[in-house]
Amino acid sequence: MRIQKYLRTCGIASRRKAEALVKAGKVSVNGFVIRDYIDVSEADNVQVEGEKISFKNRVYYMLNKPKGYITTKRDPQGRKTVFDLLNIETDVFPIGRLDTDTEGLLLLTNDGDLAQKLLHPRYEVPRIYEAVIVPEISDGEAKDLEKGIFLPYGYMAKMRIEILSYSNESTKIKIEIKEGKKREIRRTFKFLGHSVISLKRLSFGPIEMDKRLKTGEYRMLKDSEIKRLIKYARIENETQHGSHHKTVEGG
Repeated sequence: MRIQKYLRTCGIASRRKAEALVKAGKVSVNGFVIRDYIDVSEADNVQVEGEKISFKNRVYYMLNKPKGYITTKRDPQGRKTVFDLLNIETDVFPIGRLDTDTEGLLLLTNDGDLAQKLLHPRYEVPRIYEAVIVPEISDGEAKDLEKGIFLPYGYMAKMRIEILSYSNESTKIKIEIKEGKKREIRRTFKFLGHSVISLKRLSFGPIEMDKRLKTGEYRMLKDSEIKRLIKYARIENETQHGSHHKTVEGG
């Protein structure tokens, strides 16, 4: 396994940060500082800045994220982060992010390889949300979004919309997107002249939010959920898309 993938899989750093660590001479293998992207295995003594690292036991959690929390570990502005809600000994990171005002399902893990696949744009992993939009959206707008609309931000927004109900000039809808660009849902509806009053993620890939989890609560994924997640990330998507890959974009 290439050293940068090894570091990522161990949960030490992203691929780019791992490459930077190697170039900076902060990684050693079997006592020798390396500056090239060599192959390593679990039998090798790999150290980062003098600290030995190894494959960790994989852990997977779901959190029912509340509003008002950001999904980074630290915030220079002192805002609350989802890690303030967690009491987990293993160092984990979120699979993707949710905006401060967005709530619902957030997956966390220390499995960097799986996280990278789930977030890669070419796999189009579906995320399903429930939202309340004002003013009311029309069937025509919903159909236009399914076909895809070009935004002035330089990309095409495409999402499947299911209208659930109308109430007091608002619309409750279910939204499915397959890439998760930054603030994509809010920016899309703002472009169409609507505001997103509330936004909650219901599912990510094959994993659905556990309705028994109260806001701010979390739990480990069950073995059956982990198996579904790994199968989805490493088998189903490859089979579905084959060798027809899209251009890589920011997640």
